[in-house]
Amino acid sequence: MLQKHLMITAALLATLGLTACNKDKTVGGPGPQQQEQTPVTGGDLESDLPQLGGTGTSGQTSTDQSVVDLKPSQPGTEISGNYKPSDRNNVESDAYGKRLTGGVSKDGLLYTSTSTDDTIDVIRGLKRDSLGLAASVTWANLKFDSITDESIVTLKVNENGFAKTYNLAGYGSQVESNQIVKLKATRSGNGSKTTGSMPINGTLQCLDLDGGCDTTLVKVQLGYAGSASLINVIFRQSIADLYFNMPKKHTNNPEYAYIKEMVANSTSRTSEAQNRVKTSRMHSWEVANGRAGFTVAFRTYTDELIGFSGPLLTPEAGNMTDITLTRLQKDLLADGDSVISDSVSLSYQNSIGEARLIANNGLGQLRLALKMRKRSTYKQDVFTVTFMRRIKPVIDLSQSPEEQEDHGQSPFPGDGGSDEGDLPSVE
Repeated sequence: MLQKHLMITAALLATLGLTACNKDKTVGGPGPQQQEQTPVTGGDLESDLPQLGGTGTSGQTSTDQSVVDLKPSQPGTEISGNYKPSDRNNVESDAYGKRLTGGVSKDGLLYTSTSTDDTIDVIRGLKRDSLGLAASVTWANLKFDSITDESIVTLKVNENGFAKTYNLAGYGSQVESNQIVKLKATRSGNGSKTTGSMPINGTLQCLDLDGGCDTTLVKVQLGYAGSASLINVIFRQSIADLYFNMPKKHTNNPEYAYIKEMVANSTSRTSEAQNRVKTSRMHSWEVANGRAGFTVAFRTYTDELIGFSGPLLTPEAGNMTDITLTRLQKDLLADGDSVISDSVSLSYQNSIGEARLIANNGLGQLRLALKMRKRSTYKQDVFTVTFMRRIKPVIDLSQSPEEQEDHGQSPFPGDGGSDEGDLPSVE
C-alpha cells in the first residue's frame, strides 16, 4: 500500500520544467520577477556521512501514511529570524520550529510544509471541512499548461475505502497577478480520468508577492450544497539548491565514479564540463489538516535525470526519519503527460538502488540518502544530497478575500454543483 501511495506522487514532476524548453509557468497577468535559474550546488567529496536516519532516539521509520489524528494548530508560530534557507545545517536542526499541516500518520509522524511562511497556519485556522474529507486526500497535483493557458488540478480522495479521482481546470487568462481563478470540474486532467461522482468546484490563487506562482493556494468545495467539505491545498514549485556529502571511503564502482565526477564538476565554480547539475527542483503539496507530499529532481547538462517522490513526514522531536522513496520513471513534460523523451537519460537514476528520506526540517529542507545498486562484487556506496527550497515571499493571506468564507461569503462559483456542460476533457 505504501508503494502504491508513493508511486502516484511521481506525477508531481508534471510541472518541474525539466525539458529543454524554458516555458513560462505563471497564470496570466504580469510575469514574476525573474530569479536565477541555476541552482547553487555545494558538496564535500570526502565526507563523514551524516546520520542516515532510523537510528538513535530521534530516528523514526514510517510504514503507514494514513491520517489518523490531527496535530493541534498553533497559528502565528514564529520562525526564528536567524533561519537561513540556504544553510544546509538547518536540515538537522529543529531549533527554528516547523510548519505542520495538522495531519498525523498512524506511526505518529507529522505531515509538514516546505516553507517558512505562515500560509499553512493561516489556512488551518479557517473553517474546517464538515465531512472531514481533507484527511482523505491521498495525493494532489497542479499543472500550469502554457500552451492552453489552463491551470489543472487533480486530487485523489479515499471515499469509504475506495480511491476516487477528481479533476478541475481554470483559465489563467482571466486574471492578473494574485487574483483568484475559478476552477470547474473536468472529465480528465494530468493523465487521470475523473472517477468521483460528487459535485466539485474551487478557486486558485498564486501567492508570490511578485505575482508568480512558486506558491499557489487551491481551495476546493467537494460535496453537495449544504454539506460540502472545504479542502485547502497549498502547492509549492520552486528551484532547489543542493549539497552533496560523498563518503571518504568508497569503491571503484564505475557507476559511482560517474556520479562522483558529476558532483565534483557541479561544486566547482570554474568547471564547464557537461557532467554537472543544470537544473534542480522541489515540488510539494500540502493539504491543510491532511497529508503532504513532495518530489525532488535534478538534471545535468548531459540530460541525466535523478528524482524521487514521497510523503512529507517528520517526527515531533528532531528531524530524522527513515522513509523509503519512489524513483521517478517518467519525465512528465510541462505541457503534456509523456513517457521518457529521447533527450532524457536515466542511467544515473537506474544506478541508484535505494533512496530514503532521512531528514525533513518542515521548513523546505530535505536530506536524501542514496544507495548504489548491487553491481558485480562492489559494495553499495551510499551518499547523501540535501535539497534546499528557494523561498520567495508571499502575500499576507490574513488580509486576503479568501477569508470571506469564514464570514458567510463563499468564494466558490455556483452552489458547489456541476452539470455535464462543466465537464470538458483537458487531456
